[in-house]
Amino acid sequence: TGTDATAKPIIEKLGIPSIGVTDVIPTFAVAPDNSYTYLLSSPLSDWASVYCGAWKKTGVKTIGVLRDDSTTTASLDNILFPALRKCVKIVDVETASGTTSDVTAQVARLKSHNPNAVLVADLGGSFEILAQESVHQFMPTTPRYSLATIVNEPATWSLATPGSLNGVISMGSLNPTNPQTVKLKAFLAQHDGASYPMTAFDADAWDAVQLMKTAMVKAGGGNDPAKTNAQMQAITNYLASFGQPGYNLTYSATKHAGATGLCGLVLQQFGSNNKPTKAFAKYQPSCKTS
Repeated sequence: TGTDATAKPIIEKLGIPSIGVTDVIPTFAVAPDNSYTYLLSSPLSDWASVYCGAWKKTGVKTIGVLRDDSTTTASLDNILFPALRKCVKIVDVETASGTTSDVTAQVARLKSHNPNAVLVADLGGSFEILAQESVHQFMPTTPRYSLATIVNEPATWSLATPGSLNGVISMGSLNPTNPQTVKLKAFLAQHDGASYPMTAFDADAWDAVQLMKTAMVKAGGGNDPAKTNAQMQAITNYLASFGQPGYNLTYSATKHAGATGLCGLVLQQFGSNNKPTKAFAKYQPSCKTS
């Protein structure tokens, strides 16, 4: 995200339409230097609304947080936490080194505050496996939530102790009932095999290419960036390969973030096989009301 922000003046000078495919901080798509910059993913403000919706639905009033010490996680938390505090009380925030092999002390302190749920906030990878396993071991009945990290990291799922990720609810964007998601999954299976574990990164990349392709074709080809940029701003109601069924992306001259509501997000839940097997049944943001 920091790199993208630094790139904005360069993109503005070059005059080439650019999509921040996985950005969740909206600054990439807003002034200054946003004539040619666009966002695809749902912003952090929407994440907070979805977490809060789920917690209100399930009676969660207090949460504890276990996070790594990365600057990226800290910058995300600085935006996310104030919004979360509007719906829950954060009773404890425990931080550990991203390279640690033991978070027992941090989890013990979390447990002492008896939160209704635990949010693990980190960059994913081995730290999140360690964190989730530890909370599962010492707080087995406490609901666990995650950012959009481990849900998009198939290579890490097998690192977890069998069943230790069961029940984890992650901020994701894939709903197996979305027809566009189903189509893309089938396409990927043809090229990468039926067992290919599709993630949000696949959907984001696909939609980014399709959006730019649409703009370029309508501009008469990709040789005129200004015309392509104008056509990018004319794209409306593009059915996304991610989000809830019916979710669409819309742009305009004054709206460079494609999100059209909370239903670009999906709370994905891990099953006993340590894989995100389904959408969280107790709460999902609705396209009808967002």
